[in-house]
Amino acid sequence: MMSILEQRHIVECAFLPLACNCSIDGSESVTIQIKDPVTAQVYLSVTGIPRAELSTSRQISQLVMQLRQDLRTLNSGTARRQA
Repeated sequence: MMSILEQRHIVECAFLPLACNCSIDGSESVTIQIKDPVTAQVYLSVTGIPRAELSTSRQISQLVMQLRQDLRTLNSGTARRQA
């Protein structure tokens, strides 16, 4: 399994230029928060991801793709409400 630092680095860099904080608690549960880098507005926050599900680069890639899709879905819903 990858180290915690490697997992965090890969996830956090995947969302640049947005700010992404990836934290892992004592129970090996991962929390990912994606924010606007200037205003710190939280766009997406996901908790309770088992660290074991991020043990390979492929698993991390799949999670990143899912979170990006979630961000797009949230952004398109916001755009529709503002129109």
